[in-house]
Amino acid sequence: MSRFGKAVLLCLALFAAWHFCSTLFADVPPGPGGDPAEEAPVASDAAGKASGLPLAREAGVREAAGAGRNFVISPLSIHAALAMVTAGARGDTRRELLGFLGSASLDELHRSPAIKLVGRLNGLTQTSFACGVWVDQRRALRPEFTATGASRYAATAESVDFVSGAELARRRVNAFVADATNQRIHDILPPGSVHSSTEVVLANALYFKGAWRRPFDVFTAPFHIPGGTTVGVPSMTTGRSQYIALYPGFRALKLPYRTDGDRQAAAFYMLILLPDSGILSLTDLYDKAVSMPEFIRKHTPEEEVPVG
Repeated sequence: MSRFGKAVLLCLALFAAWHFCSTLFADVPPGPGGDPAEEAPVASDAAGKASGLPLAREAGVREAAGAGRNFVISPLSIHAALAMVTAGARGDTRRELLGFLGSASLDELHRSPAIKLVGRLNGLTQTSFACGVWVDQRRALRPEFTATGASRYAATAESVDFVSGAELARRRVNAFVADATNQRIHDILPPGSVHSSTEVVLANALYFKGAWRRPFDVFTAPFHIPGGTTVGVPSMTTGRSQYIALYPGFRALKLPYRTDGDRQAAAFYMLILLPDSGILSLTDLYDKAVSMPEFIRKHTPEEEVPVG
């Protein structure tokens, strides 16, 4: 099986936070009788939005404006990390986070499809979804934050010394991510990224490894990249029917992964969206995907068609 046939999807979102003290830590007392505004409803138009997608788009725009290299990002990881922060926040901070995450309350957030998906991914052989929280030893996390992280995200929470042991703490975070991604990602935190002013680091790593339901033939073919350069890359070909559909301005291809004969296993597939040249740009297509509710579901092919 080729490296494409055994495709590995490595997605992670990393949040290094220096200013979460007022919302996450136990040394900020709540107001008398608690904070009734914590569960106040958010704007109704926020409910149901896939909030991780717009943030993922912003990351994509910035990456494209920089080195322009290929990259992978997980909107689910962004959602899960911010949901963990929300569980420890209060007042305006919690309201703003709930609004961004598209939930009216913390209870609704914990019952959202994204959080349920997190729980399912940890019970499958093809996937690993790992969360971690590293807090400077000068601080103490609120018990409800720690409990929510452990019960809903299987999150690891550790006390570290960012003041005199920042390098050791950095290595502990990197080791956690490496273990969670089957040693595919080793240095998510580069040297110097944590230091004496760091208060807390939240990290998430999503790992997936699957084999195609129907293996492809592999050969080396020319691939044309921007600037006129042509390189030889491993490519896949097949004469079998495929899940393909044409939509205004773009086309879609669904490539299912094998479930190893377990009918109860989750059905994973790769979805490739290709804009039609001159009609829709890649940026336009991405904007549609992140701004239109259920865009992905509505544009996933459901029937196989013959291909030549």
